[in-house]
Parts: sequence; structure tokens; C-alpha cells
Amino acid sequence: MKLHRVKLGRIAVAFAVVSIWTSFSSADDWPGWRGPRGDGISHEVNAPVRWSPTDNIAWKTPLPGTGRSSPIVWREHVFITVGDETDQSRRVICLDRSTGKVVWNVGVHRGEGGQMHRFNSTASSTPCTDGRHVYAVFNDDQGLHVFAVDFQGRIAWSASPGSFYSNHGFAASPVVYGEGVIVNGHQDGEAFAVMLNRLTGAEMWRYKPAVNLRSFSTPVLINQDGRDQLILTGAAQTVGLEPETGRVIWFAGGPSEKFVSTPSVGHGMVFSFGGSDEKRAMAVRLGGQGDVSDSHVAWRCDRSMPYVPTPLLLGDFLHVMSDTGIYTCIEPKTGTTLHTGRKLGPLFSSPVAVAGRIYYFEDSGKCTIVENGDRFKEIATNDLNETVQTTPAVSDGQLFVRTERHLVCIGSAASSVHEGGATIRDATTGR
Repeated sequence: MKLHRVKLGRIAVAFAVVSIWTSFSSADDWPGWRGPRGDGISHEVNAPVRWSPTDNIAWKTPLPGTGRSSPIVWREHVFITVGDETDQSRRVICLDRSTGKVVWNVGVHRGEGGQMHRFNSTASSTPCTDGRHVYAVFNDDQGLHVFAVDFQGRIAWSASPGSFYSNHGFAASPVVYGEGVIVNGHQDGEAFAVMLNRLTGAEMWRYKPAVNLRSFSTPVLINQDGRDQLILTGAAQTVGLEPETGRVIWFAGGPSEKFVSTPSVGHGMVFSFGGSDEKRAMAVRLGGQGDVSDSHVAWRCDRSMPYVPTPLLLGDFLHVMSDTGIYTCIEPKTGTTLHTGRKLGPLFSSPVAVAGRIYYFEDSGKCTIVENGDRFKEIATNDLNETVQTTPAVSDGQLFVRTERHLVCIGSAASSVHEGGATIRDATTGR
């Protein structure tokens, strides 16, 4: 493995990873992919259980263009990204979380989309925020482009950390850490991961994986025995990095070559899920140094594992749903399968948990809510009657769901639909 570092001054990080998001946000915020801790779990005590396309919907707002990114929420703001094929633009949109009205819609980049999978889009990376800027990553046929947009819709900075080539396009989401924002650029070209300064966009460190292979897994930040770690999967490896420097702490081969699912962490282990060429999972015990492939892999599994949906670790149960809707409950410490069976239809959305309940959205828009346990025990089933291939955000007792055509807020009896009136700008042209 090679590691390239750019020294731009000392990085002052004086807090544990568990407080990284929460130091920026209140308990009700959902500031990035899979929430405040990147684990898909909300610590709130309320969330909607019953709804329909017309009932218990607070608002439903049409979205322009297309995208597979998920919404994020910061206090009164909801942010989403879109790609507009009519002018090849990439856009960041801010909505009022109370009403669903579009506050601003800003074009930040234009360019050819390049090659991509038929289910991908030019806006598949979920943005993140630190309460000051929204950080969004897009690709075109030339490379990756990172943008910091303030809450008034103005571009604070932009950076192009490297070229990008992948037959399947791009989808990994950025993650905030300390003074920086981390971007996973695993690809079939010159693969990398990089941290950029949150205020300037300047490069702080660069990690070069062992091989160049496309992967779309979003990194996860943890704290193990007082030491921060960045868990990154891709290029046929599961890796623990120092998030301050990008230096490798440990790595293990597998469980497969290419990744989409985000790893889960708990019980002193990292649970890693690779989807191509084979759909496999493995558990790696934390605490190792260097190559831990032989010393720290606790268990492996290669039956009914996912490629796209990220499993959910909730307490003593690891809930795994395959892309085709086969559910498997695993005892995380041992890898023992507690229950398995076909439960849902096809899905790309990753589950989220609120108040001990797990929410599964199928591609069809149907959502099944189940209890946390070793059996798939249904609490309720609801349907939006629109395609859903994204992961919901949870904030203040509401669910924010991106469908094929709308952003929907679930959790209030008062319903409204907004059709425009927003400030629409193109920062690439100044108009």
C-alpha cells in the first residue's frame, strides 16, 4: 500500500468520533449518509408507523432532473442533489423542512456524465453538512468534483481531487471529520481516498489503495479504545485508516473485490459486505495492526448477502437484506444465522432504525416496518406508490424520502404540494 500526504499544518482533532456529528448538530438532525453516526440508527423515540400516498404526509415536493442521492436534514433545512440531463448540470437544492418549499436550487457544475450503470445517475452521492456548508461530490467524464455550498446557496469553494473512470459511474458519499471532508475515489482508474479542508478545499492527505478497482462504499468513522479510525472498503480490501493522516492502521483481504454497501461496526468488530464478483460478508476484529487477514477475521458468510443495500446492526442482531429481498438475521459475534427467508421484493434502499423499529423501503415504494429481533416480525406495511431507491432521513419524528419524482416528508396529517417559487441559480455561469 502507498500513502501520499500533503502537510498543510497540524490537524487539531480533540474529540472522539462519536461526537463528530453530534458536536455539529442537534439530536434531531440527519447530516449525512445514514445519519449522525453513519450507522442508519436514529436515537429519537418517535417516527411515523402508518401512512399512504395521501395520509400522514406533511408535504410532497417535485424534484427536477434525476438522482439516487438521499436527503439530509439540518434543523430547518433539507438538502438534496440532482442531475439535470437537459443541460448536463449538477445541482444542490435546499428545501424548507416545515413546508417543503424549495428555498434555492443552485447549479454547481456542468459536464458529460460519462459511463455509468443503468440504475446509476449523475447525482447518486448523498451530500453531508457540518451546519456551515453542504458538501456535495459529482463526477463527469473528466474526474471527481467536490463543492462546498453555504446555506444561502453560494459556492464557498470547489476542488477536483482527481480523475475518475468507472463503467458504473460514481456513488460514494462524503464524510466530515475534524477540519476536513473525506471523499472515497475508488475507481478503475487512479483510485484514491482524500481529505479536503472544510473551509478551503485544500488537500490534507491522500490514500492510495493497493489496486485500482471501482467501489462505492461510504467510509465510516469510529473510535476504538480512544483512537479514531476511518473504516473504508474497496479494492478487494477492508481497511482501517487514521482519519487525521490517512495512514493505514490495519487491512484485511476481502470479502470480495467491489463494494457498494457501507460497513457496520459494533461488538469490537467491523462487518464488511462486498458485492462483486461474489456477494460475501466478513467480520474483522478491531485491535490489529498491518495485515490482519489471517489473525483477526472472526467469520465469513457467502449466502444471501447484499450488493447495494447496507445491512443494519442494531444491538445484538445484524439485519441483512439482499438486493432481491431475502432477509437474514445474523448473530454478530459468531456469524451464526438466526433466521433467513424471502421477505420483500427487490430493493436498493438501505434500512434505518427508529425507536427499535426497522424501516425497509422496496423499489416499488412499499415500506415494511419490523421489530428488532431474531425473526422478521412485521409491525406495519405502507406504500407511497412511487419508486424508491434511496435511503430515508429521520428527523424530529418525521421521515424524508426521495422517490423517483418527489421528495416526501412523512409524519404529519397536514399535506401540501409545492410547485416552484424558488431561487434558481447556475453558479457555473453566474446566472
